[in-house]
Amino acid sequence: MSQTSDQWEYVRPQFDALPYPNVPLEQPFGNHPNYLSVHSCVIPYYLRYHQVINTQDKWILDAGCGSGVKAAALAMANPGARVVGIDISPKSVELAKQRIEYHGIQNPVEFHCLAVEELPSLGYSFDYINCDETLYLLADPVDGLEAMRAVLKPDGIIRANMHSAFQRADCYRVQAFLTQLGYLRGALTQEEIALTRQTMRNLQDWTVTKREIWQPNPELETDEEKLFANFLLRGDKGTTMQAFSTMLQQAGLEFVSMVDWRTWNLEMLFKDLTDLPLAIALTMAEMSLEKQLHLFDLLHPVHRLLDLYCGHPGQAQARLPLIEWSDQQWKTARVHLHPQLKTSAFKKLLRSHANRPGMIPLDQYFQIDGRPFKLDSAYAGCLYALLETPKTVNELAQRWLQVNPLDPITLQPAPPSQGFATVRNFLANLEQVGYVLIELNSDI
Repeated sequence: MSQTSDQWEYVRPQFDALPYPNVPLEQPFGNHPNYLSVHSCVIPYYLRYHQVINTQDKWILDAGCGSGVKAAALAMANPGARVVGIDISPKSVELAKQRIEYHGIQNPVEFHCLAVEELPSLGYSFDYINCDETLYLLADPVDGLEAMRAVLKPDGIIRANMHSAFQRADCYRVQAFLTQLGYLRGALTQEEIALTRQTMRNLQDWTVTKREIWQPNPELETDEEKLFANFLLRGDKGTTMQAFSTMLQQAGLEFVSMVDWRTWNLEMLFKDLTDLPLAIALTMAEMSLEKQLHLFDLLHPVHRLLDLYCGHPGQAQARLPLIEWSDQQWKTARVHLHPQLKTSAFKKLLRSHANRPGMIPLDQYFQIDGRPFKLDSAYAGCLYALLETPKTVNELAQRWLQVNPLDPITLQPAPPSQGFATVRNFLANLEQVGYVLIELNSDI
């Protein structure tokens, strides 16, 4: 039996015993904009190619689909796309099929009981691959990455993640402790869950493990899935950003971006970059983004998952920073709302604020980067115009002038340049945080 087969025979029983995610069939799988945004293939394509794709008829793979919760989210977040799910657990695959049928998912969806390493045997190729919470269970993650690369279309993108060795150090110590006592073998049992809880409760409060991981997470007392995922997960392994980069290179893949790229910012870790030793500041500035992420991981390992996008090398398309665009480039650029803002709920939010001064709490509807974000209600009309179809910046500037025809100081008709500058600046701010996507006119 191969190393791959041995590993899956070791890992499979735990997911037959407790399918992941362990969510009742009838429970909604999550339609919040934040959750769906992570499963949209529009965003990684925009990050790499600066284009907003149509998801109709795209082929999407959920590699390690588990009980089908994320396959359902992929279908909902990518209208018209075909979703294919694979998993090594027959029980999980059967539950995934039932979930799709129960919730009436309209996309074409199919599932196969298959290991990630065996993907080429399907005979399919994919525009987008979602490999979430799976890669760290493989005997060799590079084998899984190579298999996904083999079925990835030339301009396709993979979302893959590994557990962080630094952030989960406490969890790995507990796993090693239980392994040395003869556990983490075979199928997960209720007895194993109970004895783990009893042991952790009995630790002295001053021990590092009790203080750092058990006491700050009271849900471990009642949530079996959380206890399992942290302490009893067979095959679990962590890595670092630097080691993950090496895996991508070995698999013939190229780093694109972190999934939550806004929070992976090395410069934000320092109070004042000008106060850094010059040699350190210059060295950091000359590093590629990927190497800067290696340093971020060393200094601030707060992310449980090292969650990233990657693809075939040499496919990325360069684009000038927005600040360097000419007025003509801006005027003809096409503006799209983030896909998860095109909802009746967001439409209602804009309508409720459009006719009164104040701030629109966009972060309460859709919190993109974890920070509060309010938008002046004066811009509600411009966003409202994007709900149905994208618009050029020039079209939005004209709309702005129709609503605000006078200069508030002189009370004279506002010049077109004023409307254009106002709309351009507000769109640049929205694009930076991710509420809008802006395509440059390729003919300019």
